Amino acid sequence: MLDSIYKAAEKAAPEEMCGLIIERNGKEEFIECKNFAENKLNEFKIDPKTFVKYQLISKIKYVVHSHYDQKCSPSDQDKKSCRAIGIPYMIVSYPEKEVCIYGES
Repeated sequence: MLDSIYKAAEKAAPEEMCGLIIERNGKEEFIECKNFAENKLNEFKIDPKTFVKYQLISKIKYVVHSHYDQKCSPSDQDKKSCRAIGIPYMIVSYPEKEVCIYGES
């Protein structure tokens, strides 16, 4: 699954890529989402309708996004947003290909 996530990050670079890792019928799947943020270089925004759709038909395990040419450490905004929705964030750095999980207990 990480290969798919890194390919999406590469395709979006230098902008942030975003998506979801969902669990449906016992299988995990990466769903790439369109980034609706105004400043796609430093922010991401998943369409609320897309988010709710996947909440209704599956379990959202992670909100995924990329940081281009920087560490995968969560920003203050990442931390705030993650706490607000209560779903862990998976942040990948590209092209470094590092992974950080934030908000998992």
